[in-house]
Amino acid sequence: MKNMLQELGIDQDRYVLKCDNQSAIYLAKNSTFHSHTKHIDIRYHWVRDVLEEKKVHLDKVHTDENWLDMMTKVLAKKKFEDCCQGAGLLLPPN
Repeated sequence: MKNMLQELGIDQDRYVLKCDNQSAIYLAKNSTFHSHTKHIDIRYHWVRDVLEEKKVHLDKVHTDENWLDMMTKVLAKKKFEDCCQGAGLLLPPN
């Protein structure tokens, strides 16, 4: 993503990832080994490295404001409409 933005002439110093999973945020920020995390493949530990190097910052986003839910799960009509509006998409006419 960083390389693509640089090719477009956009130089960004800080990248923010928004996540609605509190456990995932804690796990990424806490570099200690736990028995519950032994199943995670070593190749995914690069997330900890980029966080320590301050290349990426993780932010908590509340589920009600997570517009990407519409891409990952089945939603009620109202939540889907809120996601579309939050993402800047036009809703089809009723």
